[in-house]
Amino acid sequence: MKQRLASAIAAVTLGLMASSVYAQDPVKACPNNFKVLAEDATTRVLHFTQKKGETCGMHSHPYIAAYVLKSAQLTYVMPDGSKKQGPKLKPGEVLLRGPVIHAHEAAPDDVESIVVEVKKK
Repeated sequence: MKQRLASAIAAVTLGLMASSVYAQDPVKACPNNFKVLAEDATTRVLHFTQKKGETCGMHSHPYIAAYVLKSAQLTYVMPDGSKKQGPKLKPGEVLLRGPVIHAHEAAPDDVESIVVEVKKK
């Protein structure tokens, strides 16, 4: 009985540790790619850049609106290891997306956007 309880506690602890690694703030996970422009209790505005060939580690976003400054099409790596091709976006287009956890594969071209994250209240 004690061994089962210890195993259950270890599994929960490891699960919480893994989820915190996967749900890392993009500014901390990819400090060369995400810069905070403004932030308050409800919203955060980020400047995102990813140079050709660069990658960006596993991180999470709440609801976002991303305004594209340089043409973009990224391939995302999901927490389960699967890959998802993002939409091809042109300068001036906006991407609206719900909460997500992902990493970015190497960018085929330089990418730049302004990302507005909407925090939970």
